[in-house]
This record gives sequence, C-alpha cells and structure tokens, in this order.
Amino acid sequence: MKRWNKILLVFSFLFIITSSFSQNEKLIIGRTTGKLLIRKNLEIRTFGFTNSLSAQVTFPGSDIQVQQGDSVNIDFWNISQGNPVSLFCKEIEFVQRNKQNEIMKTKEAIHHMEHGFYSFQAKKAGTYLYYSPENYPFNLQAGMFGVIIIRSKQIDSAPQSVAEVLWCSNEIDTKWHTNAIMGTEYDVDNKPLMLPDYTPNYFLINGKTTNNIKGLQSRDHKKEAVLLRLVNSGLYVHEIQFPMPIKLELISGNETSVQALSQGKVRLKSGECLELMAFLENTADKEFIVYHFINPLSNKISYEAILPVFY
Repeated sequence: MKRWNKILLVFSFLFIITSSFSQNEKLIIGRTTGKLLIRKNLEIRTFGFTNSLSAQVTFPGSDIQVQQGDSVNIDFWNISQGNPVSLFCKEIEFVQRNKQNEIMKTKEAIHHMEHGFYSFQAKKAGTYLYYSPENYPFNLQAGMFGVIIIRSKQIDSAPQSVAEVLWCSNEIDTKWHTNAIMGTEYDVDNKPLMLPDYTPNYFLINGKTTNNIKGLQSRDHKKEAVLLRLVNSGLYVHEIQFPMPIKLELISGNETSVQALSQGKVRLKSGECLELMAFLENTADKEFIVYHFINPLSNKISYEAILPVFY
C-alpha cells in the first residue's frame, strides 16, 4: 500500500508541474529504454527525449516550440539508466542553473534520477537541433535529440496558406544499438564508450525509413506553399536535390548550405538545419526529390532515397 502511495505522489507531482507550465516552460525526460521499429520484424533499442513518463521515444524527440523573444525554461529529468547526460544546442546558448536557481559557472551532466535546469532566450527565429553531447556521437546516434522551433513574431510577405513539414533525417548503425552497448552500466566518470566503426545500414526521416515518407504536399493543395524544415540529426552529410519546377526561398539557416538553391540543391552537415519556403504550383504530380546520405570521410554517396513531392 505504501508503495502505491509513493507512486501516486510521484504522478501527482508530475501532473502539477506539467499542468502549471506555460508555453515557455518545458519538461524533458531523458530515457534509455526506447524502441524503434525499423521495418517488419526488426525493432532496435534506442535512447531518447520525451515530455512524459508514458510517452514513447520518437525520432526526433520532445520538441520545443516558442516565439521569437520568449524566455524558455527547461526542467530536464534524467531517468536513464546509463551514463550522465545533458542538453546542448550549437546555435543557442543554454544557461544551466542549480536547484537554488543560481547560474552554474561550470555546466555539469545530469545523473540518474536527477534534474537539470536550463534556460535560453529565443533570439533568432529558425529551426535548431538540440541533443545530449556526452559520449558524442553515440548519444546523438542513439536517439537523444530533439528540435527547437522559434517562430517569428513579425508579419512578413509569406503566403496566407502555408503548410508546415519537418524532415529530420539521420542514419542508424544497428551495431551501435545492441544491448551490450546500450546497456552499459552507470559510470560516474562518464568514460567514452568503445564503439565499432560507424557503418550505417538504415537511413531515416522522422524515424521512418525513407520509403515510408509520403511526400511534401497533397496534390489537391499544390497551390499552397510549404514551409519545409530540414534537420540533419545524423553523422553523414545530407544532400537534397529538388526538381527544378519547385521554387525555393531560404527562410533561415546557413547560406553556404544553399549556394546552389537556384538549381534546387541544398547540402546539410551533421547538426545543421534549414528552413525553406517551397512553391509547388508549377511542379508535375509525379516529380521526385532525391535525398543523398554522403559519407563525410570518403565524400561518397552511401544511400540514395527517392521521395515523391506529392501524395
């Protein structure tokens, strides 16, 4: 009976916290017990970020959506059984605070069943990747990553009818997802894991193999523009070739990644994100988008995916 009372207290505590959060506050839970169905009869173990104890781990994990100018507070609860983890974003400065709400001069990873408190200012509109930097690149490849979307408050010249699509792409090396590696016992010193050479054998978008991606837009709504958010959460270079009839405009991201935008080509390095406005009205119904996963060491294409524009 006492055990059930404790469980009820924990869930009551979580309910109070999550229900009192405003749009600028976020609970993120770090987990090492996720599962991802790659294909029929192949399910692999993953790590990940969720926003509740009952939620399933997804690729990408728990998202953070705010408006430009907002102050964002994150309560990161690490319930993972493995090594300590933390939160990091290359383009956004995360401030870490202790339990007394004091800014920590030296950032620390969060240990099992402990909370870490982060905050940041949503200064620049755009799409960003956040992840656990410990044991890099293992935690990232294992699934401990999510997307931050900062929406602009400015009224611009964007069309009134705009669909939003997120394509978060990555690769999976199933040799990195064995219980022997992912079940490594807790190490207070957070020593790097011994890993086999990275040779990915599955290539994903939004946690699905590329042949399960239906397309950018419905044929019935091809006159509507699409705001496409591209996120490379993998370790390879991801190059996307759009058919020439699609008109593309850069909304946010590194301009060097879209030097060939007039030819419909973009190239994202690991961790890079882009926002593109895509105008599809003059595109034939049976056109395709070509997605290349390129080994950064050899600069050779490891996998080519053919994605439909319309569904």
